[in-house]
Amino acid sequence: MAHARTEFALAPGLNVLTGPNNTGKSAVVEALRCLAANPAPRHVIRHGASEARVTLELDDGTAVTWVRRPKYALYELTRPGAAEPEVFAKFGRTPPEEISRVLRLSPVPIEGGEPVDVHIGNQREPVFLLNRPGTVLSGFFAASTEAAHLIAMQNLLTDRIRRAKSEKSRQEKRMAGLVAEIDRLAPLPGLELRLEAGEALEAELGAGEHRAEALAGLLAARERLSRQAAACGAAGSALAALGAPPALAQTAPLAATVATAEALVRRKALAASQQAALAALAAPPPLADSALCDRRRAELSRLRQALAHARKKSAALARLSPPPDLGDAVSLEATRDRLTAGRAAAARLASRAQALARLSPPPETADPGPLAALAAQLAAARQTVAAASATLDRRARSLADMAVRVAARLQALGSCPLCGGALSAGDFLGGGHVHAPEKDAS
Repeated sequence: MAHARTEFALAPGLNVLTGPNNTGKSAVVEALRCLAANPAPRHVIRHGASEARVTLELDDGTAVTWVRRPKYALYELTRPGAAEPEVFAKFGRTPPEEISRVLRLSPVPIEGGEPVDVHIGNQREPVFLLNRPGTVLSGFFAASTEAAHLIAMQNLLTDRIRRAKSEKSRQEKRMAGLVAEIDRLAPLPGLELRLEAGEALEAELGAGEHRAEALAGLLAARERLSRQAAACGAAGSALAALGAPPALAQTAPLAATVATAEALVRRKALAASQQAALAALAAPPPLADSALCDRRRAELSRLRQALAHARKKSAALARLSPPPDLGDAVSLEATRDRLTAGRAAAARLASRAQALARLSPPPETADPGPLAALAAQLAAARQTVAAASATLDRRARSLADMAVRVAARLQALGSCPLCGGALSAGDFLGGGHVHAPEKDAS
């Protein structure tokens, strides 16, 4: 109202508040009335403020604060030594009992009439109780006797009985409502059983879905494996008609040969460049005796070429890996030598047999010993020829097998590793292969 922020420190005994009209004296009394009775909302909030606040501090340090806001009121009770106040809200029109016990400013109840406020008087009213009827006066003065206390206790008991009956009626109505609600919830056990059955069915359905997904995955895997099996079967059928692949030769010797050939090409290019550089030089002056020098030069050039060729072959052979094991070469050479000797012996025996066939039968001799010895020698020679023929046949078969293996090896190589020329089994075995001349790298 008229006080934005006002504080009064009251002294013991009588305190008198004086001042001109319309300065807020009645507002102080109204503030005490609002604190004690929490009256109906009136214009107690200053214009522009959000709330009205009245605080009363007692001798023992207890502080009571009444707060009025546009839509509600509340109390704050701060006890001695407390850090935070107790807040009371939503208590209706009558102040909370805790606040009334602390303030001790409540009106005095009168039997059969309204309570009388003995603490705060209203402005422009007569002296205390002079404007009240006689019944109020007699009730007020009787309130200090024991009969008044008994009447008050009786009234309190009657009020409590009435409130108890009202509470009983309310509780019975509430119980009836609860019974009706419980009756409405009677189907719950059945619903719970159905819910449990539904949850079990849902779990079973989820497990079925998982199994279905797993089965779908298995069927897809089966279909994929069937297609793979069909493809493998078709590939197997196609590969069954093929013959066994030829044995692969070692590539290390061929790689070494290729490296040697590349080195020879580089050396040839270097020689060609050297030759081109030497070609630009003037011819040497003629020498007196050039025939011997020419011979020595030719011989020296031949020896240099032979030495360079030997070095090339030595370097090439040094980089080559060991040749594959083609069998016992020593025994093969010995067999070849024996085969050659056998062929020569067979030729000699054939020529001797032809020569003997043209001879006339020998005359009968008196002594058969030499003839018997000759027959024994002839039989031994025949046995030797038969053994040589058998050995020759075996060697021929071995040579034919070796020729097949050599032909396969030459076919795998494709060309001569030294000159790059074509290779054939006949030329290679017969010694008729001639290295192709090297091309000019320049």
